[in-house]
Amino acid sequence: MVRMILTRASHDNDTPLPVPYTSRLGQPLEAGQTLNVHGKINDGALVAEFNLLQGGGDIAPNTNVILHLKLNFKDKKVIMNSYENGVWGKEERESIPFHAGQDFDLRIRVLDEGFEISADNKKIHEFKHRLPFQSIEYISVRGEVSLNGIHWGGRFYKLPWETAFPAGHLERGQRIHLYGVPKGDRWSFDLVARNQDVLFHFNPRLKEKVVVRNSHRNGFWDNEEREGEFPFKKDVGFDLTIINEEFSIQIFINRERFGTFQHRTQNPIGDYIGLRIDGEVEVTGIEFSH
Repeated sequence: MVRMILTRASHDNDTPLPVPYTSRLGQPLEAGQTLNVHGKINDGALVAEFNLLQGGGDIAPNTNVILHLKLNFKDKKVIMNSYENGVWGKEERESIPFHAGQDFDLRIRVLDEGFEISADNKKIHEFKHRLPFQSIEYISVRGEVSLNGIHWGGRFYKLPWETAFPAGHLERGQRIHLYGVPKGDRWSFDLVARNQDVLFHFNPRLKEKVVVRNSHRNGFWDNEEREGEFPFKKDVGFDLTIINEEFSIQIFINRERFGTFQHRTQNPIGDYIGLRIDGEVEVTGIEFSH
């Protein structure tokens, strides 16, 4: 079973994984899901590889490799290929985005037509399916890297997208993790109350280069908060974490603290009953944790 760990170069709950590493998937993959692999490239590294396989965890005549991704630091290339019935296919290459001695964040998203491959939240290649992605049974990592975590998750999200919280409300200390890619000027993340008031409105605006935070209660918008840097870029992925603390909402973007938003409700434990996401953003994953 692949270990369920959050997705950046390091995380609070990460447990280092041994390399070489092999794991069998617990269930078939679905379109919309993303494989997140994060860790660190060894100093002086020459090669590392990531394989999605059918029939076994090693490349052998009796296994198929649905996706083979090799980091060749000597040639400064990312090499992608497939292996079927003992024969390698045609290589596809891109310039290598990672550097020896540095953290890396590799994401492979399953689309209906191919694998969308991103490095440090930037898309670098789309590898068209040569074999059915539903046949993937194993993931393996080899070479000169250390692993902080590996995670499968996500789906296709149709916006606007709404959901209630698992406990019926957002608990104290509970975290919401949103993974996405801005696709236009504006998008929003809202925490809503039972009467559909918006108790927390998070609204990045790319043209203005500002993140507006506000609430909308009893039919009226309250006072906006606009201070802070603007960390979002069109077509560049982001990780947003929202934490419900005693006195305020804590906001982290790409693992760095962005700011706080003082609760605009007297009961922050019981009044946040759901979330809503809308606008020009591609959502790739949503998770809840403590």
